[in-house]
Amino acid sequence: MQTQKPEASQWQDKKILDKSKELITREIKLCKTLRAMISRELEAIVLNGDMDELLSVLEKKSEIISQLQLLADGWRDLLANPVINNFSGSGNFRTHLLELYPDDSELGDLIQESQDLATSIVQAEDEAVEELEKYRAGLRSQMATRARGKNAAASYARMGGSII
Repeated sequence: MQTQKPEASQWQDKKILDKSKELITREIKLCKTLRAMISRELEAIVLNGDMDELLSVLEKKSEIISQLQLLADGWRDLLANPVINNFSGSGNFRTHLLELYPDDSELGDLIQESQDLATSIVQAEDEAVEELEKYRAGLRSQMATRARGKNAAASYARMGGSII
């Protein structure tokens, strides 16, 4: 019995599918790391008030975001492929990937995990920004109180009072 060779388009489809899974898997790994960094950021702000730690975390987050941007270049290369680029639906390219490969449950699971992570990151980042704003407002209030105290002490001293 003679086996049939897959057609070139089947090979191309397999290559697109494999590359898509690879990119999404790498994205998920980076997003999980980014999510952990946001948790550390919140901890540095809320629990410790540690600005050195916060700056370190922000630097690491910046590196992860740079890696995600490089990963986006990989998507651009893949999207240049006519099979992927040839969709006119109202959804995004991930929706189109699901339409191209509806029977591939692994792809669907990866896309769902990626979307869930993205939602989680946005929510956590919003929370981190909110907490940082609260921390900054607290610092402003402390500085204003100290400034008022210094002004009161200086006025008292000018009026002949003794501060000991």
